[in-house]
Formats: sequence, C-alpha cells, structure tokens
Amino acid sequence: MTMIISAAASNAGRVREKNEDNFFLNGKTLSRDLPETDAITDESCGTGLYAVCDGMGGGAHGEIASAIAVDALHKVVGQMSGNGMQTDELIDWYTHEANSRICAEMEKRRGRRIGTTFVVASIREGVVKVYNLGDSRAYLLWGEGSKLTQLSHDHTKVGSLVEMGFITKEKARSHPERHTLTQHLGIYPEELVIEPHIAPAFSLVDGDILLLCSDGLTDMLEDPEIALIMRGGAEPGEIADNLVAAALQNGGKDNVTVVVVKKRKV
Repeated sequence: MTMIISAAASNAGRVREKNEDNFFLNGKTLSRDLPETDAITDESCGTGLYAVCDGMGGGAHGEIASAIAVDALHKVVGQMSGNGMQTDELIDWYTHEANSRICAEMEKRRGRRIGTTFVVASIREGVVKVYNLGDSRAYLLWGEGSKLTQLSHDHTKVGSLVEMGFITKEKARSHPERHTLTQHLGIYPEELVIEPHIAPAFSLVDGDILLLCSDGLTDMLEDPEIALIMRGGAEPGEIADNLVAAALQNGGKDNVTVVVVKKRKV
C-alpha cells in the first residue's frame, strides 16, 4: 500500500503582528490557536489535496482572504472522488469560486481590497498536479541527492522580467518590485481574467519531497538552503518545522507557511 505523508507549519514571523497565511492539508487548515512551533501532520492512501495561501490586505483583512480561499478547497476535496471531473476543471471552478467569495467580502467591506495568493497540489490516482496564482511557490526535490526544482510560476512584475531574460533570478531577489503581483485572488472579473499557472503533471516516487510555501520562506532562504534542509529531515513534520525555524533565524520578516509531502510504501 502507498501512503502520502504530509505536514504543515506556519508562523507569523518576527516582524508582522498578524499571520495572514493559511494552509490546506487534505482538509486540515490553520487553527489560530495552534502553537506556532508545532507542525500538523496527515496521512492518506494515495490521494490528497494540499495548499498554501498568502493573504493580503493588512491585519485581519489578509487573514480573512486566505481563510476564504482554503475554505473553498473543502468542496474540491469532496468532488475529487465524486463526479469524475478532471482536476484542471476542479481547480478552474475553485479559482472562480474563491475569487467570487473574496470579491463579495470586499463589497461587504465597502470596497476595501483584500486578496490572497494560492499554490495547490492535487494527488489523484498517483498523479501530482500543481497550480498557482501569485508568488507562493511549489518545489520538488527529485530524490534525496538531487537538485531542487521550482514547479510554480511567479505571477509578479519581476517574475515576468526573469522569464523574458531581462534580469537574472539572483537580481530578482532584491528588485524593488519583486512583490508586485500580476495575478491573485481578489480581482473583480471586469478588471482582469485570472488564470492559474499549471505545472506539468508527474508521479511522486519514493524519495521525492514536494514543498509548497509562502514567500516568507523564499525571501529568507535561497533555494540551495531550502534543499539542504529538505534533505536533512526524515519526516515531513521535521522538515516543515526546520524550514520555518530557518526562516525565522534568517530574519522572519514575513509570515512563513510550508506544506511538505512525501510518498511512502507500507
């Protein structure tokens, strides 16, 4: 039997007053009463849905947007084993449903803008599909000794410059517009058509580690540092806790949230 072992950890960081991030761990989401040093873990039999959402809007407003986004994922879980819809169709539905809910919340707040990024990984019949909107990222460590590969696309002005070859990835880390998003949840339909990036599908094999994270991790740690920590942990919970701890040690300038997923035969 194949088991999918996963864990999530989140921390407000050393600068921000509120944690505007959230996660979805196969149905489990961030509890505001959760001790920020402890990872939540989950096990499933080869199927699962995982996400990280990074809210925007300041204070409790970003927290509300990310909470709306993870709440909408509960219906996706219910549909994954139900009506035969393809995963791409489900995430397309989810994107528009979550965006509609957030836009409705903005109307309640007299037009105050709130929003959130998302990065979602679906594991269904052994196939992994990754989707993202904004700058929350997905990485895959292909086996214990291999290089870390980014699966997601940064929907930022700077991300577009890197993609077109105008600046390097290294220079993008310090660019003044590195956090200016071009896509996120919380955009009215008449303003922009939002379209998540879809990474090529793959099968998760023994030794692979899938990571979803907010930019509170990637701003504090470079990819080689992230890979080293991922290789050094035996269990997803240990890896998740170590990644958050390293981000805090390097400054913790933003909320940091991670989800770690591994496959295991039992």
